[in-house]
Amino acid sequence: MLLLVGSILNTNNVLGHTFSGDESASFLAGVEMTKIELKLAADQAVSNATNAKEHADHLTEHITANDTKEIKERNSRVADELNKTLTDFANMIESSSPAQSDVNTKASSINDVLSEVVSARIDKEQLDNVTVKALVVNDLVGEGLEHYGSALGMEEEGHDENESNTTSSEHTENQNNETASIVDVADYQSAQAAVSRAIELYNEIKPTGDSNSSQLADSLNTLKSKIDSKSPFDEIDKIVDEKVSPVLNDMFKLNLAEEEEHSVGEDHAQEDDHREEEHGTSQNETHDANTD
Repeated sequence: MLLLVGSILNTNNVLGHTFSGDESASFLAGVEMTKIELKLAADQAVSNATNAKEHADHLTEHITANDTKEIKERNSRVADELNKTLTDFANMIESSSPAQSDVNTKASSINDVLSEVVSARIDKEQLDNVTVKALVVNDLVGEGLEHYGSALGMEEEGHDENESNTTSSEHTENQNNETASIVDVADYQSAQAAVSRAIELYNEIKPTGDSNSSQLADSLNTLKSKIDSKSPFDEIDKIVDEKVSPVLNDMFKLNLAEEEEHSVGEDHAQEDDHREEEHGTSQNETHDANTD
């Protein structure tokens, strides 16, 4: 009977979905943002209940129902534990006066579960793939930009670049190039943390002896500095569009421009097909982070 059970479990693993590079990157970026919101909520649970509750509300936004379903297919216990720990944490933050020690304990438990989730959901070769890690950096920069826009009270109008530039230009005209006004502190904190994490991850994969590598590091640090100093949105957006995304794209061959071009005006099925084709040849490719 034990051999039979082992055989069934092994068969389920073999027949499980194999994720492409961009699927893995999107999921890993979601995990990173979950960790960010978790830490921000835990750190302010006692000192600032309003911010803590907003961060706690964001906890379940980044790991989708589909992600949970895929995790459950590989490890049902971990999927259930993730849902339970996130719900318990959110309920605790919503309570009138949570004890910091209890908050820290639950936050630590969630981080442990998230580590198990990543192991269950992502194959090791994807975790070691530098292209996947570079895509995570790109996604985190995008999260930072989105949260910064929300922090300024800008309504999200999709990911169309022209719409984004129009909205940011109008907003900046109102600002007269002065320091931007933050209307949502929690979103601002998320923007800062997302870009900081992107910098940390980039430093882990940054090629040595490459002028573009140093240029991108400088641009990421400038991006963080601009957000920290509450610069107008169009200044932040320009750095991402002109100095971060293009260089990241060229260095790690991410095909970002092609993805953006095809994502506008197409349905989700076409977009997914296109992404699978783009990353089909790179999903199993592992690079040396220090050599290019």
